[in-house]
Amino acid sequence: MKLKAAAMVLVVAFHPLAALGHDIPNERVDRAIQLTLEPGWLRVDYEVSLSELTLTQDLRGLGEELPQGDRQGWLELYARIVGPLNSKGLLAAVDHVPLALESVGYDLEVREHPRYVFHLKAPIPPAGRLSLRDSNYASSAGTSRLVLRAGEGVRLEDYTGAASVDLVPIQPTWMLSDQEERLTKEVEALYMTLAAANPEPAHAPPPAQTARRAEAGLSRLLDRSRGGSWVWLWLLAGALGGLHALQPGHGKTLAAACAIAPGARAADPVLLGLATGLAHAATVLVIALGLWLTRSSAVGSLHHGLTGIAGFVIAAIGLWRLGRVLGGHDVHGHGARCGPGRLGAVGLGLAAGLVPCWDAVAMLVLAAAIGRLGDGVELVLAFCMGLTAALAASGWLVWRLGSRALERMGGRFARTASALGGLAAVLVGLVLFLA
Repeated sequence: MKLKAAAMVLVVAFHPLAALGHDIPNERVDRAIQLTLEPGWLRVDYEVSLSELTLTQDLRGLGEELPQGDRQGWLELYARIVGPLNSKGLLAAVDHVPLALESVGYDLEVREHPRYVFHLKAPIPPAGRLSLRDSNYASSAGTSRLVLRAGEGVRLEDYTGAASVDLVPIQPTWMLSDQEERLTKEVEALYMTLAAANPEPAHAPPPAQTARRAEAGLSRLLDRSRGGSWVWLWLLAGALGGLHALQPGHGKTLAAACAIAPGARAADPVLLGLATGLAHAATVLVIALGLWLTRSSAVGSLHHGLTGIAGFVIAAIGLWRLGRVLGGHDVHGHGARCGPGRLGAVGLGLAAGLVPCWDAVAMLVLAAAIGRLGDGVELVLAFCMGLTAALAASGWLVWRLGSRALERMGGRFARTASALGGLAAVLVGLVLFLA
């Protein structure tokens, strides 16, 4: 039974697809625009979804004097500035007469990333041809959906699109034809009012601005750090780092490859975990500093470059180790020789740590923006400590189970086990390099 459990742990740890665990923050802005025609009014629900890193860099790029404070205030400031800008970027007209859209409020929901719904309105005549074009976020490669529906008392003609954005599939721009892409940003239709116009109070207050909080992630700890217990916050950040390490990713696979080698010592996977955590922390700090100085949010090319370098180094170490096994240098007559050794374990860990956690990078950039960089650095260090501990513990567990499994199977499997460790590193490196 113990042998089966050990084999299952090793198979899961060595699966090369686990190397694809790191995700990149959205560099784009995804939009969903719901137009509703009511008697006398055009109402717009303009949904905007973007990563917190993109939000922070965009807000800094506006060049205004921005107040510092807590994270929630920063998110709400973005809505107050961008809402009116989006209303100006929606070019609406009835019979070629421009409409003046007014921003009247917003809703904010934060989960994996902030999602805003800006509420806009404009008075319209009883009948005519409505045309609207969204000119916002012109340089973004994000998805866009645009639909028009008639409310009670209004009839639509010459419109064949969906009536709700929920009915429109989300498709990347490269999958759309030129005509399909145009329809995601432009709409035109005839309408006729069948009922009396809805009265609008002369001095109606704007709708309440709400923030429904159901979020997860490292940056939310910035909110709790105001008056909270730092011991508790450090534990939470460490727990998030541990969970990050235990999710699918190349760190555990490399720890297993390091631990399974015949003759490997318990210190080898522990050293790999320490090197990974150190490299992870250094990479996050350097990238966050670079993004802060350049005000850039284009992280895709940076991520792919670092991933390619890490993959090349990991594959090279794996090939070196595999070559030694096939050449008969790593196995002696009475069983296995040493595993990757301290230098190999540290090299694998440093290469693995080159691929950053973008949640930590975004949190550091945000912490600097709201004037709480010290808090952000402390939380990132706690996060990396948790990640290091989880990687070291998982590597030690694989070493423990693997050494017992090798004892049960006998010394004749030493060469095979050592070759499997090298092959796992090669596969992880190739997956990262080619991805």
